[in-house]
Parts: sequence; structure tokens; C-alpha cells
Amino acid sequence: MCRHIAYLGEKKSLETVLLKKKHSLIDMAYKPKEMENATLNADGYGIGWMLNNDFFLYKSILPIWNDANLYSISKNISSNFFLANVRSATIPGDLSYNNTHPFVYEDFIFSHNGFVKNFNSIVKEKILSHINSKYLSKIKGSTDSEYIFYLLLSSYNRVNSITDAAKESINILKKYCNEAMLNFIFSFKYKNNISIYATRKSINLNSPSLYYFISKENNIFISSEKLNELNWIKVKDSSLLEFNKNKLNISNL
Repeated sequence: MCRHIAYLGEKKSLETVLLKKKHSLIDMAYKPKEMENATLNADGYGIGWMLNNDFFLYKSILPIWNDANLYSISKNISSNFFLANVRSATIPGDLSYNNTHPFVYEDFIFSHNGFVKNFNSIVKEKILSHINSKYLSKIKGSTDSEYIFYLLLSSYNRVNSITDAAKESINILKKYCNEAMLNFIFSFKYKNNISIYATRKSINLNSPSLYYFISKENNIFISSEKLNELNWIKVKDSSLLEFNKNKLNISNL
């Protein structure tokens, strides 16, 4: 389990988007309000952002509240897009940079809040047959989330639609998983345009919480928990959100 936040809109500092909130990313790490399967997100964290049309990452296996570097970089990084994740590892002992979200491949960035039950013993081998061979050498970690990311990319290669790829990937996982939580946030950039997507979905479990808020300036925040006391909207279960060119579309999964 994890907590994650995404932002797309006007250019703002990392500090403003993620840290200067009543219930910030750090708060979600050490005192999450709506996380049912763990009490802390102390197994590292990562932040992705876009600069000059490229994605960049800062990751650490430290608990976010113990990383003194964060306060310096947060004041000096600005972007119109952020994706951040605080992690609670499903498997004890698998802390590593390569297992820390977000994951990036070329024009795609991805974060997962959830887990796949029996992933290593049963599911991984089965979904490998659906992952394009060109991605296998790109998988550096052991977490289910990274494999799901490349499953999504493989589906996109087949269907050439982000929303259809998300639906196909989840249908593949439903075929092989008895229990899973599949809350994803991911973005795709094309030329100077970036779209942001999010899912709230589970298989035979309660889905993790997810909310969104759109400001009067059409800045969108998508978050596992409300960042403040504004009028956040709770995402319905089995939903796929797409925010593109200041328009939000929600479809069923």
C-alpha cells in the first residue's frame, strides 16, 4: 500500500504543491487518514516532475520525514506537473531505489497505490507473457507495480489508446489475480501536451481511497487523501479519470 498525489496545471513549486498543505504528502506518510492495510508509509518515497518536456525523478528509501534534502529541493524545483508517492512495502525487506515509485519510461510516468496478492508466486509469471519483450530488460526492481507499468505500456503498444490500455491491463490482471488493489496514477506526454490518468479499482477487495480537486484556474490535484478542507470530490469505485487540455472525463472500469 502507498499514498500518492498528482498535480497538473500552472507552474508551481514542489513545496507549494506537495508540502504546504494542511494534510501534506509528509502527513500522509506518517499519519494517513484513510489507509486500511497499513499504519505508516515509511518505506521510501519518490517525486517525479516535468522540465523542458522531460520527466525527472527524485527517490529515496528513507522515510520522507527523515530526508533533510527534501526541504532544499522542494523550494528550488518548479513545474506544471508533479507525481509523488510515499511507500508502504507489501513485502518486508524489498526496500530499494528500483522498487520506489514513480517509474518512468520515455514519455510515460506511473505510480501505483495497492498490491497484487501472490504476485511473485503466481501472478508474475502469467503476466510476463503479456509484456512486450522489448521492455523486459527495462525492469530493474521486483515490485508488482513496475511489472504492471510495463504491462500497461505493452497494452498501449497494441491498442494505441491510453484509456483502452488501462482497461485491457486491468482485465488481464483480473484474469490472474484473486485479490488486488489497482489504484494507478500515470501520465503521458506528447510534444507539448501532457495528460493525466488515474484509476480507482480493486479485485475482491475494497479499493483504496482517491479524490480529485479542480481549482478555478483549472489546476487539478488527484490524491489518495484530501490535502485540505476544500471541496474535494471522492472518486467512485471502478473509475478511470482522464484530464487532458483542462477537461476531465470519467469512465467506468
